[in-house]
Amino acid sequence: MVSDRSLTVKGVHVGESFVGLDLDYFTVVAGRFERCDFEGVKIKDACFGEGVEVSEYVDCSFDGARIGAISPGLARFERCTFRNTRLVKWLCKSVEFVDCVFSGRITETNFTGTVPPMLAQLAGRTANRFERNDFSDAVLAGVSFRRGIDLLDQRLPTSDVLFIENGDVVIPKMLDRATAWPESRARSKVVAALEVQSDELANGQRHVLFTAATWEGKAYAGLDVYDKLVELASLASR
Repeated sequence: MVSDRSLTVKGVHVGESFVGLDLDYFTVVAGRFERCDFEGVKIKDACFGEGVEVSEYVDCSFDGARIGAISPGLARFERCTFRNTRLVKWLCKSVEFVDCVFSGRITETNFTGTVPPMLAQLAGRTANRFERNDFSDAVLAGVSFRRGIDLLDQRLPTSDVLFIENGDVVIPKMLDRATAWPESRARSKVVAALEVQSDELANGQRHVLFTAATWEGKAYAGLDVYDKLVELASLASR
């Protein structure tokens, strides 16, 4: 059904093209998409799996897409490509990604390994599969990996990123050092970033990733937050 720059799709779709869609709202209900082409779509707000049934996307291409998804719903993406995309505010609480490839820019997005208790009954599972995804050519700005995602099982960017494998050991040490600094706006920003990661440690996220893109253009009293986090991690790892 198409109306008012909105599209709702249901059922099974194989080898279909959705190329060039330009929508405010895109909603899928109990859908399955195999080898479908979503290249170049522009969607302000997508829900990839509305309702109580998982919607699946297998071997689909979202290359060149520009998509926002504040509530992406209950969905699974398997062997899908998101090359040269702009993904903004995907708040993925019950979304799974397996063997997917990402490049382009991902902004203000949460990937979650454990389904929050309030959604677990609806989703019919307590954990989201998040396996063997390739982010090596993606720019990650304000991207969080939460609640037990194994980052060693993913391909991560190799430049302008700080990956901490044993966050349960290193983050508390970094936080101790940062809180000892004199009061300043810069100190507050660094401490706040580390406190967020401390909360994630309590929720089972042992692997931590900081990216320079998250802080680009954001210097406080001449202090670059990302550079300071790198310095703190180095000191804490000794």
